[in-house]
Amino acid sequence: MYLVDTNVLSRVAPTKSDQDAKLTAWLERNGEQLYLSAVTVTEVTFGIAWLAHRGASRKADLLRAWLHDVLVFHQDRVISIDIPIARGAGELLARTKASGFDVGIEDALIAATAESRALTVLTANTRHFQPLGVAYLNPFETPLPD
Repeated sequence: MYLVDTNVLSRVAPTKSDQDAKLTAWLERNGEQLYLSAVTVTEVTFGIAWLAHRGASRKADLLRAWLHDVLVFHQDRVISIDIPIARGAGELLARTKASGFDVGIEDALIAATAESRALTVLTANTRHFQPLGVAYLNPFETPLPD
């Protein structure tokens, strides 16, 4: 089972001109095995709100409708940030900082979420997740198992 990082989810958005057809088909076939973090919902919502703020209302409306559909489909598989995940993220941040890596809190929260549920993070940002020591897979470089 997988936790989909924001950068992977964003690649299948309807506004992307470089959509990966293989990834889209795999995500559709394996949707029941896919989870989202509340952090991803925040990041995507911010992107949509920022588009609207900048006057790109048509694009923002299209993405709002898409996000609504994504959330309806994944409604039972959106993982909130609870106290154990927040504490886990804090531990991951301290451990990576002690190792000389500066990882963002969003990635630490996603990593801690995955770790708490024994999920593999699907991400293109392997350099962000490698120092966190959680299971990850780059679907743009590694074939995804069905």
